[in-house]
Amino acid sequence: MPIKLDLHIHTESRGKVYINSRQLAESLNRRRLDGIAVTNFFEIEHAIWLKKKLTGHIIIVGQEIWTKDGHIIGLGLTKRIDDSAGAQDTIRNIHEQGALAVAVHPFLDLGVGDKALSLEVDAIEVYNAALGMTFFHNYLAARIAAKGKAARIAGSDTTDSRYIGQSYTEVLSDKSKQILPSIKEGKVRLFKKPLPIPLGGIIRGFLKFRDLEPCAIHAVPCLICGKSMVLRLFKEKFKCRDCGQFFFSRIVCCNGHFFCLECVIKNGSKHVFESENCRDEEA
Repeated sequence: MPIKLDLHIHTESRGKVYINSRQLAESLNRRRLDGIAVTNFFEIEHAIWLKKKLTGHIIIVGQEIWTKDGHIIGLGLTKRIDDSAGAQDTIRNIHEQGALAVAVHPFLDLGVGDKALSLEVDAIEVYNAALGMTFFHNYLAARIAAKGKAARIAGSDTTDSRYIGQSYTEVLSDKSKQILPSIKEGKVRLFKKPLPIPLGGIIRGFLKFRDLEPCAIHAVPCLICGKSMVLRLFKEKFKCRDCGQFFFSRIVCCNGHFFCLECVIKNGSKHVFESENCRDEEA
């Protein structure tokens, strides 16, 4: 039977566990999925721990990596990949581990864009459920994938266990050891459904409300205060709290804290749990 996998899930974000093993197992059973790829930023320890904990499900150890050119996901990793290198160097490091390199949400601001065609990626995420309602970004990703040779995947890109499997990739293989090769060969079917739009949080961000909690659907907490990062309607000038330089951006903490992209990468790994702290509390 085909293997149903959500290939883009964040269980942990900047030191806080959003999806624990109990929630993950319940969600996989409810959605009738065979497994997921855990693709946290800056670390793979929680993914490794979940894989050891949930032996009845397929857990692919992944990482969403901040490259100089945009986000790249590694699927099937055994070691953490350093952030801040160029995309092609990062892809080479992923391949050295026998893992797959995926250009995720390529036309989001943090994606690799048109470079996905020239990079040696194994797959392109052509449907990201978090961007599903906007349509345009996923349309461009599918359009560029049609021009190249890379395979295609779909994923939910959520930190909320209720929406695991909202979009997923069905791998046309009945052997777990063949999952990654089958994805690379394009032996997949994609199931696409968007995540709900958190309109209340978006509007409060536009209106500059303070002390907003990170949205459960796709949590992006501030590196300083832990409150929600928000999207402003127009670009504004902000001073980076680390390097002191000024930048124009639409993305900022709801309390005004701001890091430039380079400093986000530099400081992000300081805010994740070590492996012994990634053991989630369960009732």
